[in-house]
Amino acid sequence: MRYLAFIIIAAFSAYFFIDKPLALWLSQHDFALYQYITKLGDAVLWIVPSLLLYLYFRKKTPQKAKKALYVLGSVAISGIVVDILKPLIGRARPKELLHHHFYGFDPFTFKASFWSMPSGHSATAFSGFVALAFLYPKYRYLFFAFATLTALSRVLLTKHYLSDVLIGSTIGALTAIWLYKRLFHA
Repeated sequence: MRYLAFIIIAAFSAYFFIDKPLALWLSQHDFALYQYITKLGDAVLWIVPSLLLYLYFRKKTPQKAKKALYVLGSVAISGIVVDILKPLIGRARPKELLHHHFYGFDPFTFKASFWSMPSGHSATAFSGFVALAFLYPKYRYLFFAFATLTALSRVLLTKHYLSDVLIGSTIGALTAIWLYKRLFHA
């Protein structure tokens, strides 16, 4: 619970003090390398392989199938939550600031340029990599590093603000934690 309170306070602080100047500064720099890293937050990259692994193992090795289903469920559930929240919140993306000088919210907007919060790539990366960290704890630090780099890439590429990725990452991580408890500790 303390972690969640910390993230909410950090996101609010980022909104008021960090997001805007950081986006303006980052827009003047080139972080092209992160175009590749950001792809780790693409839901298709997670959903298709985990679905195929589930289908392959469901009759042969049920425990492996359950692991694949866990990764699939983590990514899918966090994605659904994010997709519901984006238009409700209506946070303008950094490109609205950079091109139209608009910084803020327009709730219940059904335009992708106002779907910045929460970051879907960050939610996907954290749900997928946290799930893998639970399944393969020996590599958890590597998985957390990949998740963090993916979320950071969204800020560096000025696709999202820092507060967006904090909220998206938290949704992804909490989804993976919740589903792990449901599937493996029920």
